[in-house]
Amino acid sequence: MNKKWYKLLFKQKEPIHIGKGSYGVLSETRIFIPGWTMWGALVNKYARYIGGTKEDFDKSKELLETISCFFPSFEENGKVQFPSYIDGQFCLGNKLEEDFRAKFTDTYVSTAIDPISQNAKDESLHEIGIILPKPKNAMVDKKLYWVGLLGINNSNDDILSFLEEGLEVVVGGESRYGFGRVELIHKNEVDKEELEFWSLDTEGRLIASKPLSNYMEYCNGALKMGEMEHVIVEANFFKAAPKIKESKICLVPGSKASGSGRLKKGIFYSV
Repeated sequence: MNKKWYKLLFKQKEPIHIGKGSYGVLSETRIFIPGWTMWGALVNKYARYIGGTKEDFDKSKELLETISCFFPSFEENGKVQFPSYIDGQFCLGNKLEEDFRAKFTDTYVSTAIDPISQNAKDESLHEIGIILPKPKNAMVDKKLYWVGLLGINNSNDDILSFLEEGLEVVVGGESRYGFGRVELIHKNEVDKEELEFWSLDTEGRLIASKPLSNYMEYCNGALKMGEMEHVIVEANFFKAAPKIKESKICLVPGSKASGSGRLKKGIFYSV
């Protein structure tokens, strides 16, 4: 079935935490938003928009699954900072990862308090890596924007009505601290030429001519340059102990690879 593709531009309103891994007391953040993270945020919002039943959630998961990873832009309608590896180092646009982190990330420190003594509980210190909505020590009110693609079938007009300017969703983790709020600034339909910037054809298949703009399911011999990562694509959080529903070994965005795949939740799945 033919798809229409839309570029979504979100403005970051609050710090966000995109969990990558924990090192001691520190929960590190990624510096881009994986497709499955934005997919989960939109599914939660859209399912409630159409009714909020289990069937609505199941329907929303399928309708919104053709979605890319989201990468930063330093101004509205500015250049997307695509990932790449330069001299073996991960970069967004022309910025090394360490340079981006120095300017746009910080650490939020929390600790549990004993209700009787009002002292910090032992071994309760927790440090959370966060992406800031604007650069540190900025002299002007600059904002960080996030750009990605969504492919929907021609008949799904309800989703277009849902994706209106001003829509707010919460992405990433640690929302209890007020993290994760982003606002949709606008959506634009994109053509074949724009898709090629994202290494995509009109059906969401990988065009393997540039560094990956999404994750790619690992297959033997596919990695030419870059890194691999074991990622949790979907988990069930409706139980006390979260249950992993899907995980994959993937080549990370920015890597160079040979192979094929079709886009689903920010990953090129083997076809």
